Amino acid sequence: MPELPEIETIKRSLNKAIIGQTIDDIEVRDYKLFRGKRHDVLGSKIEEVKRRAKMLIWKLSNGKYLLFHLKMTGQMLYDSDDHKLIAGGGHPDHEYLQKPPHKFTHVIFKLTKGHLYFNDLRKFGWIKVLDEDGLEQEVSKLGPEIEWPEFTFEYFVKALHSKARTKVKTVLMEQSLIAGIGNIYSDETLFKAKVLPTRLVKDLSEGELRSIYDSISPVLELAIEHGGTSLKDYRRLDGSQGDYLQYANVYHRNGQPCKVCRTKIERAVVNGRSAHFCPNCQK
Repeated sequence: MPELPEIETIKRSLNKAIIGQTIDDIEVRDYKLFRGKRHDVLGSKIEEVKRRAKMLIWKLSNGKYLLFHLKMTGQMLYDSDDHKLIAGGGHPDHEYLQKPPHKFTHVIFKLTKGHLYFNDLRKFGWIKVLDEDGLEQEVSKLGPEIEWPEFTFEYFVKALHSKARTKVKTVLMEQSLIAGIGNIYSDETLFKAKVLPTRLVKDLSEGELRSIYDSISPVLELAIEHGGTSLKDYRRLDGSQGDYLQYANVYHRNGQPCKVCRTKIERAVVNGRSAHFCPNCQK
């Protein structure tokens, strides 16, 4: 957390807020989180903010890139100089409610028209300064994006069968096979596909695999439409909550009635991660 829909929401917000601005200065308060040389990006313009899996990429005018990973507790907050534009997103812990910079602010970007603060309560997140080759090395470890032409049903089946003796929920979250899906949207995808998260891949029929594949995009698209899921780990850039949780069928609904059949939603632990499912609708 955050997963693809949450990072996509932040990306779209930042593209409206900071494109074309110059990085005038960077104050690094903790170099464990900022990995690279400040002078490699100072004076460059932000040309585009892109997303790859659960990471954000700033494409800069001098050929360099900034790669951001929020991990569990990271937050990016942009505040314009006139305070009329607040943008950002990430972990919403009450510690962040104070005006930045504060003790959890570890990197500050001074831009042409405002400041962007990189906050992280637990310091799991990071920022990397990369050239094009370095960026390619980082993202080459990831599987295809859901919307890419490469993400065909044939690819999906081959990818899952490479982990045939693994539970299907775990394989859906494997970033080297499929980019961007985590705990929330693997649960929701499998509910829509009517497949239990505890099933081994080798035991799934071709029809069940097709159902899972066909369920991924609609689940993620609905989550993006509603700004992602806010529970305790995520807020949109303007501080508002993503409201996908209102539309979730199983995630975080343990003990509540299934929206389809009224059977109580159950929770299990699958390879150390929680899995929510309907024991009646999913087989």
